[in-house]
Amino acid sequence: MRRALAAYGVVLVVLLMLTREYEAAGWRDVGALEISAALVNSLLVVAVAAGVLLAGRLGLERWARSMTRWRRERARAEALDWPDAEVVGVTSWRTGRPGPPAQLTPAPDPAPSPPAGFTYIGPSYREARPTPPFPERPGPRF
Repeated sequence: MRRALAAYGVVLVVLLMLTREYEAAGWRDVGALEISAALVNSLLVVAVAAGVLLAGRLGLERWARSMTRWRRERARAEALDWPDAEVVGVTSWRTGRPGPPAQLTPAPDPAPSPPAGFTYIGPSYREARPTPPFPERPGPRF
């Protein structure tokens, strides 16, 4: 129903603009050029009005989204800000004083240090043959 009323309004505006143009030109002297000029002018007005309405609607939707985002950020900030009066103290579940701490045992002796001049040598692998400089020669390749 809403779209039908909008379409009827557009047609009414176009017809009113056409009759205004015809009256300005005189009803007897109206030719094809005047009819087409009046039709183009009226459709231009309708297109500009539709563009303004669409821009307004999109602007309102964007503003509504930004306000929703702003309200959400404010609610999140208020949720993180706790006043001191709302902090609840916690009492201990223990009935008495805690006992003495457990006795600490000394750490085991560290591993003996290697003799002076000792150098670690890794595991010995089989020596790989070098890769030949040309692929035509046989030998291992990467």
